[in-house]
Amino acid sequence: MNGEELRTFLVSNNEKQAAEWDLIKKEFKPVTIDINGEQVYVFDMIFDLTITPIEDPIGISQQLPSAYVPMHVHHFIELIYVYQGQCTVAFQNRKLTIFEGEIVIIDKKTPHAVEGMTDTDIVIDIKLKHDYLSSSFLSRFTQKSIISQFLIDSLINNRSTNNYLYFPFKERSNIAGIMEHIMCEYFDKDFCSADMINSYLFILFTELIRHSNNTSSIKQSDSKQDAIALNFLKYIEDHYQNCNLTEMAGHFNYHPNYASSVLKKATGKSFKDLLQIQRLNKAALYLTNSNLPVAEIAEKVGYTSLSFFYKKFNEIFLQTPKEYREKNL
Repeated sequence: MNGEELRTFLVSNNEKQAAEWDLIKKEFKPVTIDINGEQVYVFDMIFDLTITPIEDPIGISQQLPSAYVPMHVHHFIELIYVYQGQCTVAFQNRKLTIFEGEIVIIDKKTPHAVEGMTDTDIVIDIKLKHDYLSSSFLSRFTQKSIISQFLIDSLINNRSTNNYLYFPFKERSNIAGIMEHIMCEYFDKDFCSADMINSYLFILFTELIRHSNNTSSIKQSDSKQDAIALNFLKYIEDHYQNCNLTEMAGHFNYHPNYASSVLKKATGKSFKDLLQIQRLNKAALYLTNSNLPVAEIAEKVGYTSLSFFYKKFNEIFLQTPKEYREKNL
């Protein structure tokens, strides 16, 4: 299946009549629970357009315009992607309209319902039994970068605070192409399709991390502070060999005390700590990707004292540079 065939497939599906809510209730017998004074339905399984249960860890289906499911929760993460048009996702305390190319990820046990669709809107629903937003999974993306870790921490914190994440991507986003590949593999399964989907999901979440600091779930004041902090982190990554707080603050026309405060609030770490982490992360990369002597690596990443380098490396990695190299080659 290619992109044109996928579009034809989705447009054709949109003309189908969705299963009636009464039939869904009869088939799955969802219980109701009270959340914030409202009775909501609980679904603990995934099913497709024909309400056939899906046992796979990933279930992808099309949200038909004629479908109706009242406020409900799942025991898994749900990703809603607007392929064409728009839709509205209703939460208990607000409604969120998402447009073509945008994504909202809804956390487990978060009451919600999809509404406001017309016959021309095409909305894709991905249910993930595995938690692709756990800190252990997202840590795979860090690549020894203080920026990556900052974005991951922001993503996790916003998820915890808001129970959903909204990604208002711009036209130049790579998301549409990634989602197209995922759907083509899922709706037209072939050899190793499951592995391909998992790989594309890894790429998808990498894109989400890149854009996590732009989500509308972040308060405007926090978003501005995070943007400034991100600029500081980029500066540290680019100038870690001979970086100091005064020069960094001056580069952005801020007072050093303000720069220090912004970094501390955004990351929980001081400028000095972040600089050490960046230098040591670079040293770790040299250790596993080169045959350079430890003393030369220490000098390359900005340390004039070899003994101080050994001390700080052991504090972060809980092993000597030699032990780290031997374990990670």
